[in-house]
Amino acid sequence: MRRPRLIHAGILLTSAGLTSLATAVLGPSLPKMQEHFAASPGAAYLVPLSLTLPMLVMAILSVFAGLAADRYGRKRLLVTATAVYALCGTAPLWLQTLQGILVSRLLLGVAEACLMTVSTTLIGDYFAGAQRAKLMSLHTTVAAVSAFLLNIVGGILGDQGWRTPYWVYAISLPLALLMAHYLWEPAPGTEPGALRAHADAVSFRLPQLLGICAITIGVGFAFLTVPVHLAYLFNEIGVASSARIGIAFALNSIGAIAGTLLFGWIVAARMRRVASQLALATAVLGASFLGMSAATTYWGLTLAAAGNGVGAGLILPTVVTWNMRELPFSHRGIGVGAFQSSLFFGMFLNPILIVSLSKLSGTRAASMSLLGLALLLASLIALLRGIPAPRFRRGSAPDRPNGSSRRPSR
Repeated sequence: MRRPRLIHAGILLTSAGLTSLATAVLGPSLPKMQEHFAASPGAAYLVPLSLTLPMLVMAILSVFAGLAADRYGRKRLLVTATAVYALCGTAPLWLQTLQGILVSRLLLGVAEACLMTVSTTLIGDYFAGAQRAKLMSLHTTVAAVSAFLLNIVGGILGDQGWRTPYWVYAISLPLALLMAHYLWEPAPGTEPGALRAHADAVSFRLPQLLGICAITIGVGFAFLTVPVHLAYLFNEIGVASSARIGIAFALNSIGAIAGTLLFGWIVAARMRRVASQLALATAVLGASFLGMSAATTYWGLTLAAAGNGVGAGLILPTVVTWNMRELPFSHRGIGVGAFQSSLFFGMFLNPILIVSLSKLSGTRAASMSLLGLALLLASLIALLRGIPAPRFRRGSAPDRPNGSSRRPSR
């Protein structure tokens, strides 16, 4: 019986940071890329699309990647996807047409869907209980730290030319070699005792998975709001300095890191009920969005954005851990894939709906207010669901309004 060690956790967690490469490393160089392809038809739309196309592909294909992991095995699919990720990620270094780059980005999205889904599934296969909860929180922590550091790296590499940042994708090649050497293909009945006992006790419930996925769409929507719209909110209050706005983004990332650590080491251990965890996370998120909508100064908006990061860092590992807890081994891949598809679909919807709300309400700040109120309502519903029902001793019944009682029939 094989037992996971630190090296296995490190490999699987590192894969989480790979999805941060697109927005963090490539974002700063997009204007130079657009200038290079200025003569290409539709470049104004197609260059930004090169950044978001993998996310759309992940939303569509993650559930199928999970199905393939359940049917054909985890390790081979993960290693292959990571190698393809390196090949397609670095392809723009030598591709000469914008259309060719878009095709490479589409294939990159296919590899990312497999990579993210299977690596998360393996965390569920290898670990259980509090250890799994901590790793799920660290999964988000690694992604947030990676985004924070890669924003700096992307700016530095972008100064060397718009193609240079694509070299960063090559780091996944040695990661694929480490996966091939250290990881193993799990099989039902081979898990450590606690994990095997839990797997035997869980049965697959499709309605439960669909409910979690519906909530996850909302989580993805809320999670991407600050990364996409914070700069516009600063413009609305008269702040245009990219350096000052960059500091606010950095504090938001630090808040997300703090939120994930708070979940893994405090919330998961002290709040056992998922509804209570959701109530806390949505309350923090809702309050932060209301704070962002009301802010009229730089530091007011910056602090509200940092609080939003804490809420985002709380809510994502909450739903990830909840979903994983409800999946048996035989359906864990497709369950994680459905979760990933829902998360990225929510992210994809965010710009469309927020811009529509902004046009109806007049400003982005007003749309933040509506989002904050919706989240506080969700927090109240979750809080009421999280209150334990009263328990009565066997053979007794609750008092009736008129003070009468009835003995249970024997």
